Amino acid sequence: MVRKMPVPPNEFVLGSLIGSCYTHGKLQLGERIMRELVHMDPLNTEYHILLSNMYVLSGKEDEANSFRQILKKRGIRKVPGMSSIYVNDKLHQFSAGDKSHPRTSEIYIMLDDMICRLRSGGYVPNTSSQVLFGCSGRDDCTEEALEEVEQVLFSHSEKLALSFGLISTVSGSPLYIFKNLRICQDCHSAMKIASDIYNREIVVRDRYRFHSFKQGSCSCSDYW
Repeated sequence: MVRKMPVPPNEFVLGSLIGSCYTHGKLQLGERIMRELVHMDPLNTEYHILLSNMYVLSGKEDEANSFRQILKKRGIRKVPGMSSIYVNDKLHQFSAGDKSHPRTSEIYIMLDDMICRLRSGGYVPNTSSQVLFGCSGRDDCTEEALEEVEQVLFSHSEKLALSFGLISTVSGSPLYIFKNLRICQDCHSAMKIASDIYNREIVVRDRYRFHSFKQGSCSCSDYW
């Protein structure tokens, strides 16, 4: 369909297509699309990271590591993910692992409690797209290595913003979070379960769309 369009596909069309390749595990097609996207916007790190994650999901950790090293040598660095939330007319921003907020202690106490409740609700940390350094494959990785990756996922900026929102707003009120990049699969799954557990509507506006989480489901139907 894309090739038959009366105009050449632009970055947005190909960007959506490579996102679909990630969702459906179409690595070879993703590689071809990536070559076109590099010519259009060589510094867009999201597409590079998507392809790197596709290598990991395909069991090609060596290719993923090599790909990231090439990006590093070229001076292409991933744009840091930032999540923002307005509470009492004030903007609060969080990065992954952020501990600069005045209420950091309370936020991480809530985060620990939230992760426990999410697990009880069926949440399983999605480590599949994470590069496990020092492991030749996922089967030979130690339990400590996997736990370390899970801890990184737990402190993603979206979850920190959500934790802050839960301790700073009235129970049952909606939460509105803004993310400068695409929300990751792990946070997407966590938001769905959190919306049900805490009986909240959680709206996340990422770089590509609005996600409205209600009663354990998302308006995007798990496809973004």
